[in-house]
Amino acid sequence: MTITERIANEIAAIFPDAVIYTENQDSNFQEPSFFIQKILTATTPLLLENQDRKYHYQIVYFPNPDHPNADMDRVEDKLLDNFTQLSGFADIHNREFDIDTANTVLEVKFEVWTWAIKQDTTIKQRKVDVNGGVKD
Repeated sequence: MTITERIANEIAAIFPDAVIYTENQDSNFQEPSFFIQKILTATTPLLLENQDRKYHYQIVYFPNPDHPNADMDRVEDKLLDNFTQLSGFADIHNREFDIDTANTVLEVKFEVWTWAIKQDTTIKQRKVDVNGGVKD
């Protein structure tokens, strides 16, 4: 499962009836809805070819057009209270909320931090034959 899918699952758990997009929509765009987009990935090399990874994401919430300000306030509060981790995977860090009144959207920027361990696909030693003893 991708990180984007994990984010969509968390949003769906908080807002069960939400419409969630992970791709740009040319037509049939619904409001209210969420749009999830990865904006940057940063890595820091560690020992043994492992990595610290920081995935920077943005969620854009398109509110109900009938009462957008109240709707954005409600969604922001629910996200502040409940959108703090990707269950069983990673915590969410550096959350920033911005209500863009010019475009009438709520923007949430955040980071997902992980530690990537290089997979070792080599065949492991299955048995050790020792032929030895104790010297006097």
